[in-house]
Amino acid sequence: MSSSPTATQGPAKHCTACGLAADVGRYCEACGGDLAEHERPAETAAWLSSAATEDNPDHPGGSDDHASFTLPGIGAATDVGKRHHYNQDSLAIGCAEDGRKIAVVCDGVSGASDSERASLAGVEAAVTEIRAALGEGLSAEDASRRGVNAAHSAVAAVGKQYPNSPPSSTYVSAVVEGNQVILCWVGDSRAYWAGEKEARCLTVDDTIHARLEYQGVDPSDDRYKNPYAKALLAWLGADAPTLNPNLLRVDLGGGHVVVCSDGLSRYFNDDADLLPLPEGSVGDKAVALTRQALAHGGHDNISVAVVELESPGSGKVDEHAQEHADPDLEREGDSTSLLGVASEAEYTELLGGGRP
Repeated sequence: MSSSPTATQGPAKHCTACGLAADVGRYCEACGGDLAEHERPAETAAWLSSAATEDNPDHPGGSDDHASFTLPGIGAATDVGKRHHYNQDSLAIGCAEDGRKIAVVCDGVSGASDSERASLAGVEAAVTEIRAALGEGLSAEDASRRGVNAAHSAVAAVGKQYPNSPPSSTYVSAVVEGNQVILCWVGDSRAYWAGEKEARCLTVDDTIHARLEYQGVDPSDDRYKNPYAKALLAWLGADAPTLNPNLLRVDLGGGHVVVCSDGLSRYFNDDADLLPLPEGSVGDKAVALTRQALAHGGHDNISVAVVELESPGSGKVDEHAQEHADPDLEREGDSTSLLGVASEAEYTELLGGGRP
């Protein structure tokens, strides 16, 4: 697990008789009592990631197979699941100097070389860049743009040694300001809002299927049945299409934001399946959600970050918040053109050999 260099402090001593603090020696200079070592409270880390504490020798440089960690108001957990031999998911959480909370999840795409190392490079580059941009006084939107660009560059850099099969990753980040969340995503990693009695997915997957659904196209439409309909339209990496991330600010009425890979979201038939959120702290909630995914089969790697909003007990999204993210926000080509795509050849050309 990686963190800022100031995450921990060394041991100190205290007198077991009078409690006087001391740095060295065996006996208290004031009363002669025995000195005992104790740990000073660690400073809050600037950011933490799921980087492996012990490398898997077959796949070094990725995330731990089982890890959980917390910062104030943010809990994170990742698990390799039951079907994979190593974890290609990565996540990072951080706190800006002004207290804004940051969560980033990257899901390394299976079948490409070193996706586990690429996804970790992506989250660590993103959380570092987002914190730096916020510290410079940039808006959360601009910080999120810088974060996803840094992640894209980091993932692509890992892929330079694999020109025939470069690693790639999906991406989602959340910056929480009070009861607002600024989301940025590429691919099918998701962010949800969870209130007391209602939950909503705030992102729209970068797939034809998801965009057809978002546009309200009838489920009987043949385009849903196309074998390319669920292939990714966008991802990070050396072989990715031109980066054009989704960006959205949502004003929420309290509750929690859940940022996750599809190792969790694949088990949601409906947004309400996220509820009720598990009891306990945000760290407890993140761990319990990974366990829920494992209980449902654990078919994929699982990564979850749970971020507390300003009013965690509030019950409803503000009316002006979008029910779903608009996947075409600031896009050059809107999804209405995608609805006209019918043939397999057109799908193939659109996807550029996409990621199923």
